[in-house]
Amino acid sequence: MSEHGLTREERRCLQLWFRQALAQVERDELSSQLITRDCPPADKTGEHRSQVSRRRARHSPVSTHGKQLALR
Repeated sequence: MSEHGLTREERRCLQLWFRQALAQVERDELSSQLITRDCPPADKTGEHRSQVSRRRARHSPVSTHGKQLALR
């Protein structure tokens, strides 16, 4: 036992736990800094960003060009 009443194994366990806790705090701080640096600020109105318009899929397997050739 050490002067604090902890065994060597208990001291080692606490040291590992504190290292893990510090690593988690550092990871959280870094991710927060990256988010604030790289992401644009949110709109003040709270609205979502506009979606990019997408082309609609065709419903028939025959292309428009194929239909035109068949009609001629």
